[in-house]
Amino acid sequence: MTEAAKNWFIALSRREQILVGVAGALAAGVIAFFLIYRPIYDLATDAKRSFYEATMQSGRIEAKAQALSMPADRRPAAAIAALDLLLASEAAERGFTLDSNTAQGPGRAEIAIGSARSTAFLGWIADLERRGVVPETLVIRRMDNGTVSVSARLIKVGG
Repeated sequence: MTEAAKNWFIALSRREQILVGVAGALAAGVIAFFLIYRPIYDLATDAKRSFYEATMQSGRIEAKAQALSMPADRRPAAAIAALDLLLASEAAERGFTLDSNTAQGPGRAEIAIGSARSTAFLGWIADLERRGVVPETLVIRRMDNGTVSVSARLIKVGG
């Protein structure tokens, strides 16, 4: 087989030999790209993405642990007048913009935040939990820019 290919190549004119050589080099380059470079690049990209996600998860866990280890606020939950007003002032204090903040009855409110850093938001939720305001429903969606959007129904417990 190789002898036949060699004879065929020798029988070509000089110009044809150059063209076949260039075509072979291009074919080898394309094959090397798709069979060697591209899989290695995809593995490296996946590893970077996994590392980034693990780092973000670690930060969220550390923020939650730090928030839970802080001393609880001594202000009783009964002192909270209107939950929607408390959430509005607390969110503004933390730098969150509430897209909606609707009272759902006494001791219950529904909020929506379009964009927030996940660690900051989870820290805020932990502070609210220590003060007797807990999420009844909580939906957190990861966004492309590294932030999260949140919709939650919060209730006041213990008072």
